[in-house]
Amino acid sequence: MDRLGPKDWLICGGYLAVIVGLGFWFSRRKVTNDEYFFGGRNMHWLPVGLSLFASTMSSNSFVGLPAEAAFRNYHQLLAIFFIPFVVVPVTCIWFIPFYRSFGFNSLYEYLERRFARPVRLAASTIFMVYLAGWMGTMLVSITKILNVVLDTQSTSATIGVIVVVGMLATAYTAMGGVKAVIWTDTIQAFALFGGMIVLFIMLINRIDGGIAEFFTVASRDNKFEMFQTTGGLGERNLFSACAMGFFVYLAAQTSSYGAYQRYVTVNSVRAVRMSLIVKGVFIFVSCSIFFFVGTALYVFYSAESPQVMQQLAVDKRLDQLMPHFVVNFASGTGMLGLVLAGLFAAAMSSLDTGINSMTATVVTDWKNGAELGTTMTRIVPLLFGSLATGTACLLSVVKLPVFDILLSVSGATLGLLMAVLLMGMLSKRANTVGVIAGVAAGLVVFGLVRFGLAELSAESFRMLGPLGGLRDNTWWDGLITTVTAVLVGMSVSVMTKRPSEDQLEGMLLSQFHVSRGGLSE
Repeated sequence: MDRLGPKDWLICGGYLAVIVGLGFWFSRRKVTNDEYFFGGRNMHWLPVGLSLFASTMSSNSFVGLPAEAAFRNYHQLLAIFFIPFVVVPVTCIWFIPFYRSFGFNSLYEYLERRFARPVRLAASTIFMVYLAGWMGTMLVSITKILNVVLDTQSTSATIGVIVVVGMLATAYTAMGGVKAVIWTDTIQAFALFGGMIVLFIMLINRIDGGIAEFFTVASRDNKFEMFQTTGGLGERNLFSACAMGFFVYLAAQTSSYGAYQRYVTVNSVRAVRMSLIVKGVFIFVSCSIFFFVGTALYVFYSAESPQVMQQLAVDKRLDQLMPHFVVNFASGTGMLGLVLAGLFAAAMSSLDTGINSMTATVVTDWKNGAELGTTMTRIVPLLFGSLATGTACLLSVVKLPVFDILLSVSGATLGLLMAVLLMGMLSKRANTVGVIAGVAAGLVVFGLVRFGLAELSAESFRMLGPLGGLRDNTWWDGLITTVTAVLVGMSVSVMTKRPSEDQLEGMLLSQFHVSRGGLSE
């Protein structure tokens, strides 16, 4: 820890004190479920929008996005651009008015009304599995930076860091409600944004030739490429980027309990739309900066220390390039303290978001909104925080960059949830038997692609031809699970009993007409 100077300790310690203090400020009094999980339903759209942005980014962005830009190109940024240009408009126009018209506390209450209670509980379970994986990868990403700071690659040290950070953050998150989540996320959003701007300026100043050299080298080496159409299913190209952008990010915005939870913390459709616009703007600007930082790292290390690029271009060490620069070339400036402060704040905010949403879905979906009481609203989050920490320990030994792990987990879970919701909203024929069969088929196909292909012999793998590329590209996982679930779900539905009129009345998007206020306030 001798790499941390006085400025680093001051910035990191002061920032953490503010975050923790804010969390405990909102936990001083006993509150009802409505206050704890939904903020009294009267929050302002600006902090809610910033919270939606910060929750999307989390600490994975600190290591995953710059690494993607440094070692590859901008196809992942193209996928992320689907959020402001496709996902936000589609969600604002079609989903938000429809969701808000029901007045449900849980998004998955819709699935009980449209299908059956077991479908609602299955959706809640799938969402919690997603959150466990999401929070786990977020904690793993913290170790990428701390391992560099501590100068260790030891598995035991990595797991030790995960446990300490995870349990400390869990102890804090167990005390706060959704207001604490949203306001700490608001601070986190500006920390993410500001910290990356400072880092980018510092990198440009260290590149011989400055901004002109940055663009010259990056253009020469095709680092800005985001529309490549060549390559197979295993390549990051235009097609796989579109698949990820639509099927992962749209699913995250329309099928996640956590996103829906934000939608009901404000008091109108207009406020939700404003919060989503805020998220879209911050995603566009901040992610562009994250990628510029990664490209600047590539330009800097290509000239100054190409051997470092070679050493880190292996499996999960890809994520350590940015922290390597901060530790070795920005010492004494306070930048390390700022990065660590933002990282820990992101961890606490992200854990708070996930744990609060997990607890909320248990209360609303499994306990039918029953008041848990102050003691249980502390114990249940502690259990979920422990689960996330345990998941992170398991993921820490996987030899993949954290962003690839996260995309795979998202594809296998949120893709299934979106498939079920779309079948319910768009088809009169979709029924309970069909959606259950669809979810099962989606899981089987995902397992075959993500795990089965890895176990094939070299000869069997070659026989697959172009399809074998799916093994090395998690960007397709959302499309694979969603399309499989919809195709099987609708096929089985057509062959089985039609849903009752009670299951259809008011539950279809086609019934939600503009003339009846469907798309207006």
